[in-house]
Amino acid sequence: MFIAANWKMNLNKKSILNFSKQLKKFKFSNKVQTCIFPPMTYVDYLNELISKLPISVGGQNCHYKSSGAFTGEVSPKFLIDIGCEYVIIGHSERRTLNNEDNNEIKLRAQSAIDCNLKVILCVGESQNDRVKGLAREFVEKQLLQCLPNNFENCYIAYEPIWSIGTGLIPTKNEINEMHKNIKEFIFKTTNIETKVLYGGSVNKININDILDISNVDGVLVGGSSLEVKDFLAIYTAAVKHLVKSE
Repeated sequence: MFIAANWKMNLNKKSILNFSKQLKKFKFSNKVQTCIFPPMTYVDYLNELISKLPISVGGQNCHYKSSGAFTGEVSPKFLIDIGCEYVIIGHSERRTLNNEDNNEIKLRAQSAIDCNLKVILCVGESQNDRVKGLAREFVEKQLLQCLPNNFENCYIAYEPIWSIGTGLIPTKNEINEMHKNIKEFIFKTTNIETKVLYGGSVNKININDILDISNVDGVLVGGSSLEVKDFLAIYTAAVKHLVKSE
């Protein structure tokens, strides 16, 4: 089970310090793998604050080159250097707001893997594709064009674009079907068994329903990870879910 917390462009140094103080009071389990993705400027700071906790830190993105004349970009080598274990690649906000296409996302994912980062590769359809019945076809095209080589120990995050930040989520059957299709498609294409996270308006209210879906291997949480009590509620639900299923 994997809980990934994407803070996006939120929280400052003071709020991160307060957040970490609450984390240090909490008793974590070794049953749930956890990674927090803070803003790039605070990755090193957060890593130092929670270094003794069983929580990894990650980058929200990285460049497809490890060095060079790329003003404002972040090398995957830099992320490794400041303690990152994971990096998110292809988030829908990067695709939409920064015009990152499938080819660029594949290059970024490959660059990250080549630098020994584990990738969470995001895929997901728009509301228009879902309504037209093209969701599966759209996601399979993303996977085909974005999957890097050597994808072992990496994750796919299915995040329907229309669900992010809206409070709307697909039905249990829709999530299960998409996750199952993703796993089957990747295995057919690469002969690798991949775990799939669900992302899209995950919160402490719906987390139990989401984790009950058989093909969900964890969640990529956005806004609900910004308040420590909500983040820990989601984490606690994941632990209880694993204990129940044993």
